[in-house]
Amino acid sequence: MSEPIPAEFKRTTCACSECVKCCKRQAGPLTGGDMERIAAHLGESVEDAKRHFCASPGALVRVDGKTVRVGSITPKMRRGRCVFLNEHDRCSIHAVAPFGCAYFDVHMSRATAMPRSLWLVKQCAQPSYQQLRNDLDYATSYRPIEY
Repeated sequence: MSEPIPAEFKRTTCACSECVKCCKRQAGPLTGGDMERIAAHLGESVEDAKRHFCASPGALVRVDGKTVRVGSITPKMRRGRCVFLNEHDRCSIHAVAPFGCAYFDVHMSRATAMPRSLWLVKQCAQPSYQQLRNDLDYATSYRPIEY
């Protein structure tokens, strides 16, 4: 079971063209509870909502001086964009966007982003999260970038 999102992590609201580029490179990862919220928003069961997501190889992160890869769940990419990004470059699930979208933007300092990243890595490593990830198709369009 995932931990609640820490209160000090404030949701971002930026939808500028620089932030939208992330939706065209690699959509943000989900944390525990995101799939259920998104499914409810779409009026779908979790089982039906799984078709919108894939198992991503995940990011390489430094934890306690070691580089590790933590597999994640992300929205699928179609035609070079997140499946939830509409034709006007707006997120169709913005109100319930995955943690990796809702709590990060390109204008954020490393000092602000790092605690969020470390919290997300911990959540993605949970056995229940990895079990859900194992039920999904593997990503075919993963294009990580360096920050």
